[in-house]
Order: sequence, then structure tokens, then C-alpha cells
Amino acid sequence: MSLIRITLVLAVSLSAQQPTTIKVPVRLVSVPTLVASKDGKYIPGLPADKFRLTDNGRPRTFTLDTEDVPVSVAVVVQVDQDVREYLPFLAKVGSLVDNSLAAAQGEDALLTYNDEISLAKPFGKGDLQTAMEKLKPAGHEAHMIDAGLRGIELLRERTGRGSRVLLFIGQPKESGSAAKMDALAAEAERENVQIYALTLPLFGKSFVSDSFRLEGLGSQWYKGGYRASVELTKAVPALRRAAEVNAGADPFSFLTVATGGLQIHFRKQKQLEDAIIALGDALRSRYFLSFTPDAADDVFHSIGVQVDVPGATVYARPGYKAAAK
Repeated sequence: MSLIRITLVLAVSLSAQQPTTIKVPVRLVSVPTLVASKDGKYIPGLPADKFRLTDNGRPRTFTLDTEDVPVSVAVVVQVDQDVREYLPFLAKVGSLVDNSLAAAQGEDALLTYNDEISLAKPFGKGDLQTAMEKLKPAGHEAHMIDAGLRGIELLRERTGRGSRVLLFIGQPKESGSAAKMDALAAEAERENVQIYALTLPLFGKSFVSDSFRLEGLGSQWYKGGYRASVELTKAVPALRRAAEVNAGADPFSFLTVATGGLQIHFRKQKQLEDAIIALGDALRSRYFLSFTPDAADDVFHSIGVQVDVPGATVYARPGYKAAAK
């Protein structure tokens, strides 16, 4: 047997005895963060040395992106018969979403859901106002989870240094989806997507107040959100107080709290307009902290973010799973 043949036989034999280790790089964890003063106003312009970030209680080195980050917003709208009386409100706000949420550097797409999921406007084509004006009620189910997963698929295709936002507009309910809620939350976490919600009353219900005074909401109806208000800068502490009580109260509360997003309830046109402005204000006020996890251990890690500003409130995603793709 030649020396080359013996070497090959030994190599094959050794490889059969020793398991192969495949190293998969762990993706970057992005932590969009809002900071509010004790009187509820967003605090911009803080340097990196004002922040402290922990992973399961351990201090972590992170990068703070201080430049404006373009936003890709996948708008996901419920269009079944239960929301037929609200669709005329929604038809009027497409341009406001463009101007307030996506803004100059951003982009948006529109998906609708009832018994089916439909792409009404893809990224980079058409305008949102025209697409929103065509919304028509049909069907009796609300495949909210499946629609959310389709929205994340669209966002996954947006490459570059942009921020990814999934915005639900509809009722806090789910019926008929093939996927489960945990799958949607996990996919949003994996793709660094923040979930926001503009929440309609359930069919036959209405809000108890039309006042435009913002307050934390802990009742059985205002679950996990806050009333739209002209006092938009108090959004973070109001949401934080409500989220602590009602994080699992309904689908939108669960998803927004899990991803560090916001939820706002509305009933009237003015409230809806204020709500969109509130979300746009939050998007423009975010800090982007990012770090690389130690390993892909596929377990939940809690994230802690603190700032060296007396009395400030910090709102960020609560954690992540370091799962390799």
C-alpha cells in the first residue's frame, strides 16, 4: 500500500471516530432603547458612556449607533367584518404613516389580514395612502399571527443598516392562524424586529373616555397600552407601568412588550392621528445599542439597560435567545 493511500485511510478512520464540530456565527443582538426624564420627556443625545447594558446580569460591551437609522415599516391591517366601521378612519392616514413613521429615509409596505393574508403594497412600490384607501371589509376570521410572520418575511428582505418595525393596526385578537403566538415572537426576536400596535376596540365595545390626557392603563380594557394624547412625550413611563401589570393580557400586549415596542389604543380619527405621531416620535427618539452574544445556547437571556441620568426611565426589549440560524 502506498504512503499516500495509507495516509488517506488513516484520515478517513480518524474522521469517523471524532465528531465534526460546525461553528455557526451568532448574530448581533440589537437593543432599541428609549430614555425618558422623570417628567416623561424623551432624552436625546446621550453618549455611550451614560449607558450600562447587562446580559443575564453580567456587564456587556456594546456599540451605540448615534446616526439616524432608516426605518422599514411593515404595516399589517385587520380587514374582517368586525372592523368595518373603522376602515374609513384608516383609509385617511396612509400619508401620515409615510411622513411620521417611515419619514424621509424610510419605507413601508402594507399587508391586510382576515381569512387570508394579502400584500396590498410591497416595499419600494406605490404609496401607502392609495393602498389604504382601497381597504374593504371581508371575511370573519383574523389571521393575525400568520400576517405578522408574513410581515417579518418582508422585513427580512430589507438589508443594510436599517431598523425593522412591524406595525399592527387592528383588534387585539387572533383566530384561524396556522402558526402559534410563540413562533411569531421568536421570529421577531431572531430578526431584530420591534412590534408596535395601534389597537381598536373589540367588536361591540367602545372606549370609556375621549379625553386626550395620557395615563398609564391597568384596567381590564386598556391592556398594556396608553391612550393617544397630545402629551406624547409621556408614552414610555405610561407604557412601562401598564406593561408590568398586563404583559400577557392580549396578543398585542404580549408582542409589544416582548420586543420593546409600544401599543396605543384608539377609537376616533384624532386619536388615531395622535397615535401615529406618538409612534413616529418614539421611533425617532430611540437609541440603538448592539452587542454580540458569547454563544448560541438557545436559552433566554435577560437584558438590562440603565442610564446615568437621575430619575430617568429606560424602556428596552426584555431579553433575547442566542439561537444560531
